Amino acid sequence: MKAIAQRVVDEALERGSCDFVAEIAARIPLYVICRMMGVPESDWPHLYNLTSQAFAAGDPLTRRFAHLDILGYFEKLQAEKAANPADDLVSVLATASIEGERLSPEDVILNCDNLLVGGTENTRIAASGGMLTFLRHPEQWRILVEEPDLLPSAVEEVLRWTSTATHIMRTAVRPIEIHGKNIAAGDRVVFWLPSANRDETVFENPDRFDVRRQPNRHLTLGFGEHFCVGSMLARVELKLLYGELLRKSVDIELDGEPKLLDSIVVNGPERLQVRLTPRAA
Repeated sequence: MKAIAQRVVDEALERGSCDFVAEIAARIPLYVICRMMGVPESDWPHLYNLTSQAFAAGDPLTRRFAHLDILGYFEKLQAEKAANPADDLVSVLATASIEGERLSPEDVILNCDNLLVGGTENTRIAASGGMLTFLRHPEQWRILVEEPDLLPSAVEEVLRWTSTATHIMRTAVRPIEIHGKNIAAGDRVVFWLPSANRDETVFENPDRFDVRRQPNRHLTLGFGEHFCVGSMLARVELKLLYGELLRKSVDIELDGEPKLLDSIVVNGPERLQVRLTPRAA
């Protein structure tokens, strides 16, 4: 995994200027999950193009057809892994049995799709949103440069601050009163994660971005039975990405006005043009 992060950052450094979203934040998590799933490395660029269209294209038809192509790709891959299993996640799914019954090809394909989305999209948005936050709070990046052991707490603060999935909706199963508001059984309630992650009764100075923040009981990756199964992978990928930038002593500057996603479902940059320069020794 470290080799993947090193290669992606090296390629961006060679160019000197890049879209941080597309050329760093999207590539590292995609390549990591592709390796874990057993996707041949020769197919990584193809899946990168498809996921870029499926997750970031402005045209809804482009997104839909790209997603169908992703499902078609996994239809072929699961058949190959079922016939010739290897040491990877798709092989595990393609050969798994539950109570003596094999998973159907449709179940395998949909699980592959969930793995791909869970292992790439939120990490891409959190990583790029986190970098934009560091650029707007350069003193916090300097702290991290001087104290790289703070990387785990910095990642948690990036997750809290960016709150990439903006909201979830739940249906009340019984009547309840919350802060003077009556909610009846069957009512649908929308839960806004950016608001929860800035709850002044939980967080000290909630509107301050602080890489030293402890404790940090954010809800970005869900909670209870709805806790994100890819939460540990997301943390690993963020540590790999920021850790490689720190290890290479990269100076990062904005190279144009960021463009934010036009969405109330996810929150973060669509494009983030930056200049990358190796710091002088």
